[in-house]
Amino acid sequence: MTWSQFDGIIGNPPYTRAEWIDRLDPTAESQMHLFPGDGGDVNPATILHRPAVPHSVWSALGGRSGLHAYFFLHSLQFLREGGRLGFVVPNGWLDVDYGHGLKQFLLDNFRLVAVIESAVERWFTNASVNTCVIILEKTDDPAARAANRVRFTRLQQSLADLLPYAPDDPRRVVAVEQLIGRLLPSADRRTPSMTVRVIDQSLLQAESRWGPLLRAPDVFLRQPKRPTAALGEWASIQRGYTTGANPFFYLTPANVDRWSIEPEFRRPLLKSLRRVARLRLGRAQANQELLVIPADRNLRGTSVIRYVAWGEEQGFHERRTCAGRHPWYALPQQEPGELLLPKGVWMRHLSPLLEEAVLVDQQLYRVQLAEDVAPQVAAALLNSAWFALQCELRGRVNLGEGVLWLATYELEAMQLPDPRMLDSRQQDRLKYAFQWLADRPVANTIEDLDKPDRRNLDDTVFDLLGLSPQEGEDVRVALIDSLMGRRMRARTDQQGKRPHRKG
Repeated sequence: MTWSQFDGIIGNPPYTRAEWIDRLDPTAESQMHLFPGDGGDVNPATILHRPAVPHSVWSALGGRSGLHAYFFLHSLQFLREGGRLGFVVPNGWLDVDYGHGLKQFLLDNFRLVAVIESAVERWFTNASVNTCVIILEKTDDPAARAANRVRFTRLQQSLADLLPYAPDDPRRVVAVEQLIGRLLPSADRRTPSMTVRVIDQSLLQAESRWGPLLRAPDVFLRQPKRPTAALGEWASIQRGYTTGANPFFYLTPANVDRWSIEPEFRRPLLKSLRRVARLRLGRAQANQELLVIPADRNLRGTSVIRYVAWGEEQGFHERRTCAGRHPWYALPQQEPGELLLPKGVWMRHLSPLLEEAVLVDQQLYRVQLAEDVAPQVAAALLNSAWFALQCELRGRVNLGEGVLWLATYELEAMQLPDPRMLDSRQQDRLKYAFQWLADRPVANTIEDLDKPDRRNLDDTVFDLLGLSPQEGEDVRVALIDSLMGRRMRARTDQQGKRPHRKG
């Protein structure tokens, strides 16, 4: 048997970021077997010297990808035509930018048989990462790849429930064979135990997110019946302060007293929305103080100059972020925004309206609206179930902690009714709906969704999108499913017990 005639490869590659692996240095002469070259047949005599990674694909992955991506690339040469590969890997590559190169490689070399993930559990409780199973079949035939149908399967039951027999029980083999048939239907299937969406491989694009094909309701994947616009077309999303030295810039009462730091150098700062109770915010909710010294301010004769000297004694001025500023202690001006969005979401989706200018930490985003967009109209849209579901589907939950992380480019891509195109009656409906909701404390999103004021706001947005009442309910159900799934997968311990966590 030659090295390229294996019928199958299975594995669970390391969940290590490639940028941590010194061996993945294409300039290192001793490591050239990992990188581009002439190719040729693989045999024991040449395996350590044959380049395994095409340079174009390696360049697309870079150091941001997980090491598992290189296992896909390396495995191709060992499979015969029609051979299959099955890996358990982190699911982040389905949706992030570095995954484009990997997805294109898969589309160019394999029939994608299935992508499977769980909505209810983490498969490896000792690894803080969410995983998926991918099954591939090697083929050099472009027509065979284009004609293939890919199953995107989301499990709604645990593996223990789907395979209830012990490994040495003969009934387990029968159960596994039956499960395989359920995982690989020829058409879409929805049962209490799993949802399978079947997609023509020819329709898959490497640049598109594949995660929504696993998790989104049908209404999300269809073109909206009424025009929408990306949030980035009518608002700018700006991250809050990254100081480079929080112990210096985030002032404690003790440091203020010790150094007698003048009020003119202290500003209210909001670090997170965790304790925010309502959808209107002012300076009273900013319970932290930030050191703000204008770059051109002469500090001679001030008390804060002694605090700056103390900071230099601690070496804060030598930290990379601080050293890039001139002077190092002068933070850039932060332009005010009309609303806030969190960078990380646990169980509450909210976007408070700022009634006073407040400085914010890098864990928050400031939403700066175009001049012709009314803040309360924008607030209604950003507090809707439609926006929250997009965050769930476009954000990242690649770590096992269950927190949803949102990047600026992901937020800017969210599709919403364009507030600039709404007539006065439609804008008034949104303003009223937000005012009604903002008059009470904000609860956990799951608890909130069925309250009359929240339903009124969501129904207003659904109507502007042209969604039917049933489609609106589908959005609510999908949002609850995503929130509950994140909660259920977070921090599952070895005994399958899940911790109670507020939020």
